[in-house]
Amino acid sequence: MVVVQGKRLLDRVVEALQETAGISAIAVVGNVPLSAAYQQIPDAGGFVENVFASLEPAIDAPYLLIATADLPFLSPENITEFVDAALEIAKKTGATILYPIVPVANCYARYPNVKRTSLKIREGAFTGGNLILVNPASLKTQHEKIAAAYAARKSPLRLALMLGVGTVFRLVLSQLLSPNLLTLPFLEARVSRLLGATARAVVCHNPEIATDLDRPSDFEAVGLEPHRKGED
Repeated sequence: MVVVQGKRLLDRVVEALQETAGISAIAVVGNVPLSAAYQQIPDAGGFVENVFASLEPAIDAPYLLIATADLPFLSPENITEFVDAALEIAKKTGATILYPIVPVANCYARYPNVKRTSLKIREGAFTGGNLILVNPASLKTQHEKIAAAYAARKSPLRLALMLGVGTVFRLVLSQLLSPNLLTLPFLEARVSRLLGATARAVVCHNPEIATDLDRPSDFEAVGLEPHRKGED
């Protein structure tokens, strides 16, 4: 487990969730130490499998918030901003998958040395967040489609076949010629079709939900020095 300034990254995320109003219970998927702060769910063998393992304890809940465990700056306010906005969108659209996107300029303004992957569209340039709000029962029925989409994430050809060649063509042109060729509603519709569920993006302005630290260079970029638990 990665420790920063005497505290595990996982504990930082758990504490932010504990202090967020409206969250009734917390579960952690993976081979982590037991804790009174959360229910421990054994590692299911992979990212998609772990996501679906997390659905079971909350299968009857209207919504489940899923977060990665590598967000050192996450705060209750960040979580509340996303969840409140997501629930409002869900109420209007019936969305069962809600994903945060953050203006990449906000991220560079707060953490200028952290490298970002972003997409330019008509509405602006955005990077993805590390939270997602889902309806557990609805998502459970889409296991095969979501697993296939995740497996294809690094293969442009497979993604093109799944999203449609026209979508990929428009994506390429929008980055080369003009972001106006690609819109948020267009992408939401294509992702919804791919996943077999109504998916909507939620624009959030706090970069903390999009600042995950995976590599040593990430920690260095924000002035933190990590070490593994058990190291001297």
